[in-house]
Amino acid sequence: MTKLVKYLWLALGGVAALLVAVVLVFALTFDANRYKDDIERIAKERTGRTLKLQGELKLVFFPSLGAGVGGVTLSERGSGREFVRLESAHASVKLLPLLHGQVIVEAVRVSGLRAQLVKNKDASYNFSDLLEGKAEKPAPRKKDQSTPVIFDIAGVDIDRAAVAYRDTSTGQEISLSDLEVHTGRIADSIGVDFTARLDESSIRGKLAMARTAQPSYRFDLDIDRLDLDRYLAAGENKPDAAVDLSGLKGLNAQGQLQIGALQVQGLKLSKLKAQLKAAGGRAEISPHSASLYEGELSGALSLDGNANRIALKETLSNVSIGPLLRDVAHQDRLEGKGNVALELAAAGATAGAMKRSLSGAAKVRLRDGAIKGIDIAELLRKARAAAGRQSGQAADSRERTDFSELSASFSIKNGVAHNEDLDVKSPLLRIGGSGDIDIGRSAINYVVRASVVGTTSLTVPVKLAGPLDAMKYEVDYRAVAGDLAKSKVGDKVRDRLKGLLGR
Repeated sequence: MTKLVKYLWLALGGVAALLVAVVLVFALTFDANRYKDDIERIAKERTGRTLKLQGELKLVFFPSLGAGVGGVTLSERGSGREFVRLESAHASVKLLPLLHGQVIVEAVRVSGLRAQLVKNKDASYNFSDLLEGKAEKPAPRKKDQSTPVIFDIAGVDIDRAAVAYRDTSTGQEISLSDLEVHTGRIADSIGVDFTARLDESSIRGKLAMARTAQPSYRFDLDIDRLDLDRYLAAGENKPDAAVDLSGLKGLNAQGQLQIGALQVQGLKLSKLKAQLKAAGGRAEISPHSASLYEGELSGALSLDGNANRIALKETLSNVSIGPLLRDVAHQDRLEGKGNVALELAAAGATAGAMKRSLSGAAKVRLRDGAIKGIDIAELLRKARAAAGRQSGQAADSRERTDFSELSASFSIKNGVAHNEDLDVKSPLLRIGGSGDIDIGRSAINYVVRASVVGTTSLTVPVKLAGPLDAMKYEVDYRAVAGDLAKSKVGDKVRDRLKGLLGR
């Protein structure tokens, strides 16, 4: 009996050795490259694209089953233009789990990937055809059918990758280079610690995705600098430029973002920090903070893709208002440093519609500044000589009315900001005013009333009207003459005005 067992083990050992020998012979003699032509032909038949396998196809059978390839290019559909190129790629699977119906990919490595993404004039992309295949409905599983294959990937490594994007309609081009991606296990969730360069921007980040019916994302991005204006098409700055927030629908994400320096729509920010949460077609960027124009910003921004609506609540502290308005509004009408509080909401399908629907409130409090385009002190000096007639003229950006303090509050409805409490102070003047600024149409209709410190009898009414970039003002000197004639303070006031009005 003992000998029988011994011979049995010897026989099994011989069979095992024979199987190993067969596998080794097959591994050493099998040449996958003989199938390169067939692979390229099938790719052409199935996709209409030209696949070229310029490097060797390599198969490895131990300790893992793996394959590698180098020098691969894939063209656009029906064209010789290159779509994707890669220097090398390798993937391997564990052998033992295959026996239990599990496909566990040990590693996927891709090096030197180059992709050219193009948006055509008909809004399609040069990869759209690859996404058009309709998934076949799986056949119902029979009772005696084995369980479905379990698929898992231990990790993916991508290095020296680059992606270029071009929009043929607008001419916009974006280049992502030096991309490195390293993921953890990919099964029900995917975790990625990546780095990349987007033109002049360096990006580091982490991204996690849960592979559920509605994928959810978590992210942590750190960007040294980003100029979004270079990626915005020229037409997007026009009043009728489309505003579409529908992309938020179906997005489930949360994370944090840091940007060292950011420019968007002319606005320049630094040290930006923001928390983002998106779900149910809405996105909340709250809280967020940044440094800007010698001051600080903090607040909350809400985007609603269901109603195409934007709402914000911002506090700007100790900002320099002049350069901010020049960069964002392209207006050079105000100087000074101080605080601005905004609580605004807007909705619409275009930028112009958004402006015309603007509603909310705003408060401004500035110090040591100037109102540009008008010199009210000079108007007072001319008041006596011009008494009895009216005068109108275009605002001159070289003229200015200096102030030590300025405060005003605005109620905003249908794109029009209304003010009743303008209060401007300087050592010589006191200025009040009321009227409207039409943000949607970039126009003004406002009356300023100026008086000399220490008097109540001399008031100069100045009406400001017209487009903001071509504003005109009109002074009612007859009203000034009436005030002088009705003066009850007598010679004391007139003596005070001699140096101001001249004789």
